[in-house]
Amino acid sequence: MDINEKINEVFLKTIKMYDLTIEFLRSSLSYFIDEEENVKGETKINDDLVDRSLIEIEKTCLNIILRERPFALDLRRVTGIFKLVDDIERLGDHSEDIAWCVSNLKKAQIKQNVKSKYLLEMIEISFNMVKDAYNGLLKNDDKLALRVLKTDDTVDDLYLKVLNELSILKEKLANNDYFIYMTLIAKYVERLADHASNIAEWVIYIKSGYYKDEVII
Repeated sequence: MDINEKINEVFLKTIKMYDLTIEFLRSSLSYFIDEEENVKGETKINDDLVDRSLIEIEKTCLNIILRERPFALDLRRVTGIFKLVDDIERLGDHSEDIAWCVSNLKKAQIKQNVKSKYLLEMIEISFNMVKDAYNGLLKNDDKLALRVLKTDDTVDDLYLKVLNELSILKEKLANNDYFIYMTLIAKYVERLADHASNIAEWVIYIKSGYYKDEVII
């Protein structure tokens, strides 16, 4: 197997890992948004699968670097994948975190129809950022990656609005558990956007050699 075949193989493994992570995120977010749908949603998430993929991909990338000594585009592809899979793994962690929070809301029999309108908007935008980063990686499309980066500030603004909205709801509901779990969910959703942005940065690097506006390779 030559170096191109090895790099293509690790790329495909990365895409499969990302596919799995997106499915886990979709499951956990739908578990939160729709009380009737996906009632057992948290049981569908097995973050160990994502963790095992991370270890396998990182080992393969290191093996390629040490044995094949890639340069130029090949080196960018390998090092870019090596870096971005860590953020994909963190997306998997957050899918589990969100499902855990929703499960605790349900166990406490807290009605979820009292939802933050800003949080629902934030979920939609953050999840779209994750998918755009995925498509940017799949298609080697730096324009999609740039769109992800430009959207991150919108999520940050929404996050502040969510916190303000939740603080008002806290006074009305007098329910600390609700406030705690909803605040955690908001934070995890904000982190989805951050990790999508990090992945987008590495997609741009793979395409151009630039990382955060500086040439690396």
